[in-house]
Amino acid sequence: MPIHRTEIAEYECARCGYKWVKRINGKDGPVPLRCAKCKRTSWNRNGLINGQENGLRRRIRGYKELYEYASFYSSDKIYWSADLAEKFLNLSPRPTVAELKQVVYPRGLTINPLDSQNQYSNRNFVPNPDKPGWLKYDKEEYVKLRKQEAHTRQEIMQHIIDSRHK
Repeated sequence: MPIHRTEIAEYECARCGYKWVKRINGKDGPVPLRCAKCKRTSWNRNGLINGQENGLRRRIRGYKELYEYASFYSSDKIYWSADLAEKFLNLSPRPTVAELKQVVYPRGLTINPLDSQNQYSNRNFVPNPDKPGWLKYDKEEYVKLRKQEAHTRQEIMQHIIDSRHK
């Protein structure tokens, strides 16, 4: 009695995890268009970016313009490395949502993190050490804190890049 070994293609949905075999007349059929269980056409697209991750990535890409504009009214320029940001966003495997949040919301900030929603509100206002919870107008201190924020974000990105290449 002869023994034959047969290899067949097994498909797995990247969304729901369902595994199936597509056979037509005892042979492998063409690559399916949809998942056999959830019927999604994106069953074989691994690693789709969800809305939260997409928003965090867009925010990191937009920091260059935000920091340029934040330093527009002062003589001190806030340096933001667009090359470092692109290198960070193009890591393989790509940065997790937790790592993206570390960059967008770094710890230890004394003022609200700069984003497109608050770039105009409370500009040049910093926390008043004499009156907790109050703000005072101090343009130099504001620029100094924004520079520190940009530097902290870039340090976090560089640290994540370095930890991936070890």
